[in-house]
Amino acid sequence: MEILYYTRRGAENAHPNSAVRWLTVGDYAVFCDHLALCGQHPLDESVWKASYEEGTAYCGLFVNGEMVARACVEKYSLNAWEVADVRTAGPHRGKGYAFAVSAFVLESILAQGKTATIRTEADNVKMQRVIEKLGFSRL
Repeated sequence: MEILYYTRRGAENAHPNSAVRWLTVGDYAVFCDHLALCGQHPLDESVWKASYEEGTAYCGLFVNGEMVARACVEKYSLNAWEVADVRTAGPHRGKGYAFAVSAFVLESILAQGKTATIRTEADNVKMQRVIEKLGFSRL
């Protein structure tokens, strides 16, 4: 079961991380390399392009030139956008990277005047801590 959270304010403890940047449609190979690092299958390039055409945008956190964490913004309504698909590759977990990419997307959503939402599984305690640290409230 998933739990849904929302906020209209940024995280007071979020500091910009210069290792995080928005990906472009041209970063398809970078994204696929990250999927492989996470043990996931590559995404078809047409799906990647379609997601950008629909308004979904990914950011990545890079360490030594390798993307080790990701998150995206899903623009699912006029007033609320979601911090979604937050993932950190296994060997890089526990270093605050999920918080960094989530905060990056959160600040972008709030800068557009939208309510930000995020969700996670009821048993994902680590992500629940990230969500709480970001200042989200349970819906």
